[in-house]
Amino acid sequence: MRTQLLYLLLLSATYLAEAQPTSPDVVVDFIRANPTRSALYVIRNDTVQIQLRPDQTMPLASAVKTIIAIEFARQAAAGKINPAERIPLTDLDLYYLPNTDGGAHPGWKQWLSQRNLIENETVALLDVAKGMIQFSSNANTEYLLDKLGTDTVNASLKMLHLPNHDPLYPIVSALFLYSVPPANSAKTVDETRRLSAKAYRAKCQAIHNRLKQDKDGLFKQSFIFPDMALQKVWSDRLPGSTVRDYASVMQKINSRTYFPPAVQTILDSIMEWPFAVNPANKGVYTHLGMKGGSTAFVLTNAFYAETLKGNRISAAVFFNNLTPDEFQLLSKEFNNVTIRCIGKAQSAAMATALAK
Repeated sequence: MRTQLLYLLLLSATYLAEAQPTSPDVVVDFIRANPTRSALYVIRNDTVQIQLRPDQTMPLASAVKTIIAIEFARQAAAGKINPAERIPLTDLDLYYLPNTDGGAHPGWKQWLSQRNLIENETVALLDVAKGMIQFSSNANTEYLLDKLGTDTVNASLKMLHLPNHDPLYPIVSALFLYSVPPANSAKTVDETRRLSAKAYRAKCQAIHNRLKQDKDGLFKQSFIFPDMALQKVWSDRLPGSTVRDYASVMQKINSRTYFPPAVQTILDSIMEWPFAVNPANKGVYTHLGMKGGSTAFVLTNAFYAETLKGNRISAAVFFNNLTPDEFQLLSKEFNNVTIRCIGKAQSAAMATALAK
């Protein structure tokens, strides 16, 4: 049984450049057999190639962080924030809950340290945004949501034309709603499920404000790790959207024309981390960016690519209500799914197989 909550889409050092040997029917079979638990949308050169359950709302997990990255780039380009501003690590650590992010936040800080990017226990604001996307640091996410303004980030959903997107809220803080003794688990499940979306977000924001002031760490020390029933409610209530919406977000980034050049440049520096993880990608792609995420029950990925031949692909694939075995199976195949969506012949074959 997995104990960590915000499971990362784990990326190896060889991520994406080439597909590994696989059974091509594993994911296709799952999608065909589980229409309420899977969705896929692929756009090739502005033409929709695959759309399965395009408007089925599902929890986004960490894929939602793309929205924050876009608002970060917009505010940085407008001079509202300074990407070079030095941020104390202690300010970020206020929102870090040990063992709830798959080691993302400590891994990001170790990566910074190895590259001498930490100065007097501070990091550049741009590196905070990069850590949110590449490492999926939830602490960085909560900090940036506060820095940029939750209301401002949510207002950008309209600018991006995302009609099916739920408002964002502090998802680390949300965990405290489920921080109860085991004896109170069933009652808490019932109470939190009955909260309206507005009331739920308000409670999460109030907890965020407490964490922001928790300089001595006493409030955070009171955290009780939720059991799986509580984790399921937390996962179900994460901000949701559709594969159509997220493929459209990727298409906007990939077009190089939707955002002003200054915004695009900053956004590229945040989203196109796969080139740093695997330099071999430069031999295949001109542009390549993505953000995936997961919980114990959810697996998502949204990505874009432009090949050296000039083909542009934007896609999103979501899974929800997974069992542990299904999660393991699908997560192992995610790199290959991405490759197959990008490859013209492979994606066409997948579309044909899914249509049967």
